[in-house]
Parts: sequence; C-alpha cells; structure tokens
Amino acid sequence: MQTNPSRAVWLDYLRSFVTLLVVAHHVALAYPTFAYFDATRYIRSTAPIVDPQRWVGMDTFISFNDLFFMPLMFLISGLFVNKGLIKKGVSAYLRDRFIRLGIPFLIAEAVLIPLAYWPSFYQATHSTDLMAFLKDYIITQRWPVGPPWFIWLLLAFDGVAVLIFSSKPTFFVWVGNGLAKLSRHPIRLGAALYGLIALSLIPLSLWVGQYTWVGRWGPFDFQLNRVLFYLSFFLLGSCLGATDWQSYLFTAGKLLGKSWWAWLLSSLICFGLFTLVARWSAYQVKQGHLSPLQGYFWYDLMFVASCLASMSACLSFFKQTIIKPIRSWDSLSANAYGIYVVHYGFVTWFQFGFLGINLPVVLKFSLIFVGALGLSWLTSRLLRQNSVIKQVL
Repeated sequence: MQTNPSRAVWLDYLRSFVTLLVVAHHVALAYPTFAYFDATRYIRSTAPIVDPQRWVGMDTFISFNDLFFMPLMFLISGLFVNKGLIKKGVSAYLRDRFIRLGIPFLIAEAVLIPLAYWPSFYQATHSTDLMAFLKDYIITQRWPVGPPWFIWLLLAFDGVAVLIFSSKPTFFVWVGNGLAKLSRHPIRLGAALYGLIALSLIPLSLWVGQYTWVGRWGPFDFQLNRVLFYLSFFLLGSCLGATDWQSYLFTAGKLLGKSWWAWLLSSLICFGLFTLVARWSAYQVKQGHLSPLQGYFWYDLMFVASCLASMSACLSFFKQTIIKPIRSWDSLSANAYGIYVVHYGFVTWFQFGFLGINLPVVLKFSLIFVGALGLSWLTSRLLRQNSVIKQVL
C-alpha cells in the first residue's frame, strides 16, 4: 500500500493510534470500579454493558485517556481544513464533508448503533422482542448517539470553519502566523494556549456541570460542557494547518526543542498532579472547606494542564519516532475511520458474551480489545474493496 507523499505519515499514524485508544476506551468502560448499570433506563448507565468484575486499573486508564484523546482527534482533524477550503472552495468542501461524515453518521445511527445497544436492552429486560427493543430505544432511551457523536460534531465544526473562512479568508493564516511568532517564546506560547483552552472549558463546565450531555437531542446529542473545548482544539488545528506549523513547532523533530521522553515525563507528572488535585478537592468539598464550584475549578485547572501535556507527548513521540512508512500502520491508517464507525457493536457484543465468564479483568479486556479491533479492521477492509465505499471510509 502506497502512502500519499503530500501527507505527513507520522500524523496519519498518530490519528490511527487515537482510534486504537477509542476502541480500548470503550472496552475498558465495562470494568471500572465506578461502573453501574441502570436497568430501568440503560442509557443512564456508565456504559452499554457493565460487567460485575471490576479493576481499579481501568479507572486510571479511563481517566488518563479521557483527558486528551478526543481533543487530540479534533486537533488533527482541524489541521486539514484550511488547505481543503482553498483547494476545493466552500461548496465543494461542504459537499465532500457531508459525504465523508454525514453519510456514515446517518448509517451508523440508523443501523450500527441500535445493534450495539441491543445487548443493553437484553441485559435490562431479558427480552429478545425486536419491536419492543426499537420502541424502547427510540422512546425511552431517546435514540442514544453512541460514538458517532464525534462525527456529527466534527461536521458541525466544519460548518463553523466555513463561516469563518467565508467572512475572512485569511483568518486561519493570520492566527497561524501569530502562533509562529509566539513559538519563538515557548513559555508565552504555552501560557497563551493554556489560557485559551482553560477559558473554553472551565466557565461552561462550572455552569452546566462536569461531564454534562445535552441529553435530549437523540442521535445529535453531545457533551455540552466540552463543546467549546473541542471546538477550540479544532480551530487551533485549522490555524496551525494554514501555515507551515511543523517547521516552527518542531526543532530537529522535537516539539519546542524538547525530546518526546521529556514530554512523556511531563505528561505523567501532570496526570499525577491532576489525580492528587482531584482527590484533594473532593476531600475539601466533603469537609466543607471548599464549595463544589471551587472544588471543580481546581479540578478543571489541572485537567487542562494534563490534557495539553499528554497531547504534546503524543505529537512529539510520533513526530520523532516515525521515520518511514510501516506496512501494518499503513493498513491501520487507511482503515482507521472505518474502524471508528463500525467498532462499537463488536465491543458491546463481545462484552455481553464475556459477562458470565470468570476471567481476570485484564485478560477479558485484552481478548475483547483484540477481537473487536480485529473484526472492525476486517470489516473496514472488506467494505473498502468497493470503490464507492472507499471514497467515504
């Protein structure tokens, strides 16, 4: 399989890696200590399938993953926006984005996600009645969106980018050039980005609540407290992608002159501090020394720091270590989007199948991850053999 020479191979591999994290995250959600299943309305559960076997290690993995993997996905998606708009024009760009994002989203929401939630219905009711499931799915559960929330929200963000580009075509280049100048002073750049991202997350989260979803939009649901947070990363990517961002952010392949291992160490330190602050603030709130609003303010401050550090570690590691194409990664990269679209049903059905099997959680997680990833990868490859589908997936 040949790699497009106009694209950065390391960036494609990084996007593929984030897709692996998405699959792993959804597998892990069945096994943390905080998991619960609401049989009266399963959409309120922490995951479609909740296993009675738990492991605190899954808590740590989910917490760490949640800090950065979706912001990183939005950042990478934004990198290609400005060039796409210049090359295609607004109308063609929107048409292509609807084909690439809108059609898979509609198919996933009409077919794939209902199939993924069927085991939840059975776990709650022990019924195999298809009509009862569909009635419950649409009316009681209000048509859960599942992982395709990212796809429709990305399409909406593309619409925002088009509005910005249409009103001021040089906006992304102008901001990108400003970031290039600011990169000469890494501390100032870091402070500016931290401030921007913190403002996009903290006020809204404190207002509507942490981890708050709209909840009434059915297949168009999204996480309300993070919508500006994700949009900020998408637009940041759009501004970076409008300029030669790799030349000024990376010196000799090193992000802001620091090696990937230094960024990895920073990421681990920031996550450790985030965990400590989260526990400290929760304790202070419980003791009445802080209000819940104050406690979550400290929580969110460290959330942003840990997010940026982990994203920097990922960007730096792949930029420094991916020197030439790797055949297996080329295949994963070509099928990453397809894997994202189809994986959820494989995950939930595997989790359901393993419910009654007494195995160590790590082994269950590993078997389900490999099985769901393998079948999703195979499904994507088979679908992409059709030339029409290949243009979409």
